[in-house]
Amino acid sequence: MRKQKKRPCLQITEQENPASVALDTKSTPEILRIINREDRKIAPAVARAIPHITRAIEIIVPALAEGGRLVYLGAGTSGRLGVLDAAECVPTFGTDQVIGILAGGPRAMLKPVERAEDDSQLAVRDLKRIKFTRRDVLVGISASGRTPYTLAGLKYARRVRAKTIALTCNPDAPMNRMADVAIALIVGPEVIAGSTRMKAGTAQKLVLNMLSTATMVRLGKVFSNWMIHMRLNNAKLRRRAEGILMKATGVSVARASRVIKEADNQLPVAALMLVKGVSKRQAMHLIQSGVNVAALLREAQQR
Repeated sequence: MRKQKKRPCLQITEQENPASVALDTKSTPEILRIINREDRKIAPAVARAIPHITRAIEIIVPALAEGGRLVYLGAGTSGRLGVLDAAECVPTFGTDQVIGILAGGPRAMLKPVERAEDDSQLAVRDLKRIKFTRRDVLVGISASGRTPYTLAGLKYARRVRAKTIALTCNPDAPMNRMADVAIALIVGPEVIAGSTRMKAGTAQKLVLNMLSTATMVRLGKVFSNWMIHMRLNNAKLRRRAEGILMKATGVSVARASRVIKEADNQLPVAALMLVKGVSKRQAMHLIQSGVNVAALLREAQQR
């Protein structure tokens, strides 16, 4: 009888990395080369997870289209990355439908509140505080996939019948079994054993970029590769908006600038005013009714 080959044991972030043994004896260039070699494993790990990331986005898009929210929840580095991605969605896509919840609250962004990650009841309180419902989607983020705070959040989300996504760096994590979609990124052990701010954190950030960006593209918040729903909060962004309108609609810089002012610095409103030939009030009504600004711009370009 032929013996079956043993499957190799998958290394996770807490294990010791043989590539960085005796790191303290290395020169600075050697340390940097070791870190860089390990970092090269991140993008391929994310690429292997694309089918699962796709499934996650197919859950998120309809939920947000129907008025739900994308909620990131985590502790430590994982939670901070969720807060960072959520915060960037406001100016980039002009949306408040992406929310980041960090164990320990805002103060944990700047100083560690380590005990918070063991508090299961805190996760439930945090979700209740934002009035989390079955219309929302919860992304639980944890490198190990066994953080009590994040596990409790996923459990609560399932209890209210919301869709759940697990983002981990551990294929055997308990969290994966609690989610509708599990995204497990196999990046291997860290250069500093257990320091998940390194490869695990970078991999998680790449996936969060994908989740939010692809979702917003699908929801019409991006035309071509331009941020047509960005908030124009400074001179640089207003100049960028003028360039977008010039390229998208063929108007002069003077007309683009004038219409942006008429639209009270609301880029999607200005775009609709130009494309549809409507007033600011009519353009705002179209946006409130859920019109896809990117689709209208694409249609106008093809005429």
